[in-house]
Amino acid sequence: MECHNIQTAELFRSMDRVRKAWHSVSPCDALSKSQFGTLMAIHHFEMAEVNGEKNKHVKLSALANSMGQSLPALSQRVSLLEDNGYVRRVPDPDDRRTTGLELTDEGTEVLELARQRFDGILSYAADYLGPETSGKLIVLLNQLAEALELAVSHMVQTEEQIKHDEIKEIH
Repeated sequence: MECHNIQTAELFRSMDRVRKAWHSVSPCDALSKSQFGTLMAIHHFEMAEVNGEKNKHVKLSALANSMGQSLPALSQRVSLLEDNGYVRRVPDPDDRRTTGLELTDEGTEVLELARQRFDGILSYAADYLGPETSGKLIVLLNQLAEALELAVSHMVQTEEQIKHDEIKEIH
């Protein structure tokens, strides 16, 4: 049992160190990582083709769905990006009740600068690790994410079962 606790503590320390290092990585002074990710997602939608034509804009609900984020949180972030002049809302020509999002020229410029900086930082880290270790790390990080997701799911199910059992005992 002691070995397991030492390993768990070491894993916690390592993950905390990675969290701190990742926190210090910034795509650029003008954008947070979440803002950068939002601009990247909008750009991705703009580059996608539908029926042989490029998308002109993306609906906020489609963006939230593709990013796996809540509509209110994403809406708040998009409003900030809009205030900074990186995104604009445009009327949907097919449905005037809704609006779409598109990058402004300034948004495209800041996205490209941020992407170059981010790529530079991550490329440096990958070069430092080397291709074999980088590849193994990607696999291990995905396995760790899956293990944590399963652990949380299992914990939630267990807690719900305990509550259910307690309620049955009371009645």
